[in-house]
Amino acid sequence: MSTRYPTATLALAVVAAALSGCAPAPEPSPTPTPAFASEEEAFAAAEEVYREYNEAVTARIAGASTPDPQDYLIGSALEADIDTLNLFSARKIHLEGTSVVASFSGESADLSTAATTVVAAVCLDATRTRVVTDEGADVTPKDRPETSLLRVTFVSVDGRYQISNSELPEDPTC
Repeated sequence: MSTRYPTATLALAVVAAALSGCAPAPEPSPTPTPAFASEEEAFAAAEEVYREYNEAVTARIAGASTPDPQDYLIGSALEADIDTLNLFSARKIHLEGTSVVASFSGESADLSTAATTVVAAVCLDATRTRVVTDEGADVTPKDRPETSLLRVTFVSVDGRYQISNSELPEDPTC
């Protein structure tokens, strides 16, 4: 009987090995891949989104309901837009005219994950905009600079950038 036990163990090991060889291999879990292959691609995509956003703001100033600038915003940028609209409504003021993206310069990009982020310097020319009361009086501050530099942060959501933050740097001149 002692010779049968090693044979049975060997047979069991062969059957187990054969069965495990027939079992399907587990599917590899997907690893996140960056949405953009290079910083240049990421900067170009962010600039396109910012220019579309600026066009949507211009449309809103003109009274159109679409495209909605808030579709381009997320996080603190969205909150700031809502707060600004509420403030303007409470003060019974609105904007007229158009602002122009004078320049867009990518500063940094984190492409290490699928949720890439880009930070860019955006120079806005506001010479063609003014702040107006509901009665039509121009209340644009006399000392408002003609251009302003914004530091804008973008985050990719489902492979498309959204603006997550926008702030004036210490030196907001373009």
